[in-house]
Amino acid sequence: MYMQLEDEFGDIVGKARRGQEIEPADLAREAGITEEELGKIERYELTPDPQTVARLAEELGLHPGKLQGSASKSYFPLYPAGRPGEGLVVEMMVLGTDFLVNGYVVGCQETGKGAVIDPGVDAEKILKTIEATGLEIEQVLVTHGHHDHVGVLSEICQATEAPAIINKAELGLLGGLATKVEGSLIDGEQVAIGKQMLVARGTPGHTEGSMSLVHPQAAFVGDALFAGSLGGTRNLKSYGEQRQTIGEHIMGLDERVTLFPGHGPATTVAEERAHNPFFL
Repeated sequence: MYMQLEDEFGDIVGKARRGQEIEPADLAREAGITEEELGKIERYELTPDPQTVARLAEELGLHPGKLQGSASKSYFPLYPAGRPGEGLVVEMMVLGTDFLVNGYVVGCQETGKGAVIDPGVDAEKILKTIEATGLEIEQVLVTHGHHDHVGVLSEICQATEAPAIINKAELGLLGGLATKVEGSLIDGEQVAIGKQMLVARGTPGHTEGSMSLVHPQAAFVGDALFAGSLGGTRNLKSYGEQRQTIGEHIMGLDERVTLFPGHGPATTVAEERAHNPFFL
C-alpha cells in the first residue's frame, strides 16, 4: 500500500499553473522568483521558503496554509487503504509496477453481487481479487477513458461476462475498447450493486466525461481528485469545471466518507477539506 501521496508540492503548483493557462515566466515574475527556480519547484528539485509559498498560493488561487502543508509534507491520510463500510465490500487494488494505478472490486455483502471499477492493468490480479471476495461481478464501471484505467477492460469483461459502463463522452478515448461498452453513466442516475447504490456524478475536467461514483460511505473519484490534490487539466475551462464539480459533488459529502482515487492513497472528505490546497 502507499507510503506517500500521488502529488508532491511541485505537482500542485504545476497543475494549478497549467490549469489556469499561466505562463511560467508570468508566475515566476509575480511570485518574485526566477523562471529557473519555478522550473525546479515543479520538478521537485526545490522547496521554497514559506514567504514564496504564500506568494505562489496567492497568484494561483490556492489556500496558503494548505499549500504550505504540502511543501512541508505534513499531511498523509490516516487510512491510505480506506476503511471498511457497513454492508459494502471494497477491495482497493494497487495495480502495475513502475506506474501505479488503483482499481477496485466493490460489492454488496448481503447479496454477493459486485462490480469492478477501473480495470487499468494486471488482469490476473483483478481476477484473483474477485475470486477471493466470492462476488458475482455484474458490471464493469469506468470513471474515465484514459488507457491506464481501461487497459484490461476487454479481459475483465470477457472473464466475468459483465458489460462495461462509462459516460458516453469518453467513448472517443477508448478506441477499439468502445465495443465492450453496453451502458452509459449519466449524472444523477443510480447504479445498483445488489442492495447497495452508487450515484453517478459528473466531475469533468481531467477528461470531458469523468464521473465519480458516490455511495453514502465511499466515493470512487477516478482522477478527478487525489489525496491533497486534483487530477491534471490543461485549460482554464476544464480547471474551473473540475474544482466546481468536485466542490459540489464530493467536498459537500459527509466528512466521514472515504474517497477512493485513481492514483495514490485513499483519503476522506474531512481530510481533503483540511488539507487540499485547491479548496479554500
